[in-house]
This record gives sequence, C-alpha cells and structure tokens, in this order.
Amino acid sequence: MYLGLDPGRDKVGFAFVNEEGELLCSGIFQAESFEAFLSALIGENWDYIRSYKLEGSISALFGQKLEVVLLGGGTTFKDFERLLRRYGIRYEIVDESFTTLRARKAYFQIHPPKGLRRCIPLSLLIPKRDVDDLAAWELVKKWLQNKDIHGGVSYGC
Repeated sequence: MYLGLDPGRDKVGFAFVNEEGELLCSGIFQAESFEAFLSALIGENWDYIRSYKLEGSISALFGQKLEVVLLGGGTTFKDFERLLRRYGIRYEIVDESFTTLRARKAYFQIHPPKGLRRCIPLSLLIPKRDVDDLAAWELVKKWLQNKDIHGGVSYGC
C-alpha cells in the first residue's frame, strides 16, 4: 500500500491507497500533529489514525505493508520531508499540479449531489468539507500512473 500526504501550512491530507489506485482510508489532521501521525504510523496505532478518518476503513489497512510515502511537493513540503528523513521513512516527492481540482471531482464521485444540486455543474459546486485527503489520493494515483509509464523514479530517501 502507499500513503499519499498533501501537506499545507495548517493541515495535512492523507490517503492510504492500494496498488490499483483504490482508496483504502483517508483523512485530514493538523500540520502541527505530523510527528504524532508518523509515530502512530510506525507503531501501527490505527486508533490514533482513525480519529482523523473521513473516507474508507481503517480495517482495510490491517496486515498491509507500507511501500512508500508520496509527499506533495507544494506549499511547505520541506518541513515534512525533514521529519520523514528523521524517522527513516522511504518517501518520494510528487508534483501537486491539478490535484486539488481532481480532488473536488473525486469528492462528488464519492458523494454525488442530491436534489436540485444535481442540476448544477460540478465545477460550480463546493464540497461540504475540505478535500486535502482526496488531493493526497490524487497524488498517489498520479505517482502510480507515472510509475507505470516510466518504470518508477525515486526522488526521496
């Protein structure tokens, strides 16, 4: 499985994704909690991670091996990169271009508009929550697609 991280100044979206690009579990936590999140990840403290879950199921992670963390290379990734290195976690940097737009689309695929909102073009609708976790999912899908095309290129440690 892969872990996508969409880091920002205030919050971080995360998404656990399988080899086929399917979302297993995702959520959002405050950026200041990144080190605690990494500790929970290493210790497989799924209850801690569950507290931030928005989509999917924590139980889908049980018994899975984390292959690599895919870190969005936008806003504040350098601070997060340092912590990943300190914890000895294998990671790669992924270009974040268009992931937020794709995340909005993914949100409405997961949560289709109901009632009169179905008549409004999706590009004009605003998701009912932040979609940083779905942007992290898009990072993983983008990386998987590039990996298939280019045979996997490593940029991290």
